[in-house]
Amino acid sequence: MKKMITQSVTKVFEGVDNTVSHVEKEVESLIQPVRKTAFSRFPILFTLLVTFGVATTFFGFERIITEITYINDRPFLVLSIGIGVLTVTGTLYKKLG
Repeated sequence: MKKMITQSVTKVFEGVDNTVSHVEKEVESLIQPVRKTAFSRFPILFTLLVTFGVATTFFGFERIITEITYINDRPFLVLSIGIGVLTVTGTLYKKLG
């Protein structure tokens, strides 16, 4: 009984995986020409928008940190948190990639 359930669940997961892969390929094939065209037509605009997005994100993080008095008064805590986050994401990246 357990083996039948395992086989059924495996078949369902394989079907879902195949469907998702197929949809992903179809969407990519539809969007790829538009994406290349838009970026190739307006490279400076996209570069400026990306730069603005990154700068405002960093500025937002900075403002959030300065609003929290406990963290703002302890720069080594901020540094430790940053290094910890980088370590965790690097480890996760190695394990997944």
